[in-house]
Amino acid sequence: MLRSPAALRATPLRAVWLAVATAAGAMTLDLPSVIAAATRHSEANAVTVTRNVLGVLSAGAVLYFVAQATAVARRLKTALVVAVCSVLVILLSLDLAAVPHLRIVVPATGTPAPSQFYWLVLISTHLTSNALCVLLCLRHSAASGSRSLIMSLRLFGIGTGLVGVYWLGYLVRVTTGGRWPLPWLSLLMDLHGALRAMAVLVPTVSPLRTALSNIAVAWRLWPMWNDLVTAVPHVALARPRHRIWDVVWPRLPYSMLSYRRIIETRDAILALTDYVAPTHPPSSPGAPPRYHSVADMNAEALAYLIKDARNAKFHGSAPTPRTVSLSSSDSRNLTDEADFLLRMAKAYRAASSRVDADRQ
Repeated sequence: MLRSPAALRATPLRAVWLAVATAAGAMTLDLPSVIAAATRHSEANAVTVTRNVLGVLSAGAVLYFVAQATAVARRLKTALVVAVCSVLVILLSLDLAAVPHLRIVVPATGTPAPSQFYWLVLISTHLTSNALCVLLCLRHSAASGSRSLIMSLRLFGIGTGLVGVYWLGYLVRVTTGGRWPLPWLSLLMDLHGALRAMAVLVPTVSPLRTALSNIAVAWRLWPMWNDLVTAVPHVALARPRHRIWDVVWPRLPYSMLSYRRIIETRDAILALTDYVAPTHPPSSPGAPPRYHSVADMNAEALAYLIKDARNAKFHGSAPTPRTVSLSSSDSRNLTDEADFLLRMAKAYRAASSRVDADRQ
């Protein structure tokens, strides 16, 4: 319900919204309390017919959604719509042509109503649609490049597979008379509902996870970033604020906040390398050895060097032009750059602690 307005506005999501809504309706009408109330008012048959219609619509909508998500040919989608309509007409015709009956049911004992053929048509429809859905989900989730789509398709496929087992249980009861699957069917249906709900929520969880990752990068870089942009304020887009305010009341979207923090930290490092002495002793006894070239430094070595360069700037040292090309990491994308700077920030905090301990 929370995502239904957005799903109805987006054409690709209407099929999955219809699938989930019709499945929820069918599961609601299958509740014992609903069946009992309908029986008291002699409406049990109408409720069961509606439930089965919603179930077939849900199965068709599931296949239609998977077909859209996996770019299946348009002619197959048209054939799917025709097949669903045909099955509904057959089921309604079989129900009307059968002998008078109070409700459509597969009892624990006795003959299925309205007829065994009715239930075979219904069960075979669900088994066919579920099998096709599972195959499409597994096939295209393996080939998809989107993690969100992969997770949605796999959860959807597993949930649909459980529905297939549910209908296999009914097939065993209708064809052999065996009663042993019946106690497990309600559990299978409940698990199917939970998995489909999770599949629908994946597109909501994925942006949240991305936002939390961006917040974590901005939060963890803040102490080193604040130190560096205080020394070279011209690299910062705006004046530093406390990092709590950056999270609670950000000036930029979280994705842009983490991006700007990475870029500004990198620019500050570039600016401060003008204050790096060609050779000088470590700032503390446990610091790593100094390098004559910045290009081959790891994150820990660069953290100590930049710490000393910042201190040198504040002590009035004159800048000297860089004679080496600064390439402090082998990163090829923003994720690698963020990982490098996070390791550097950790070493930078350790360097600060050692300097403070030495002063005491």
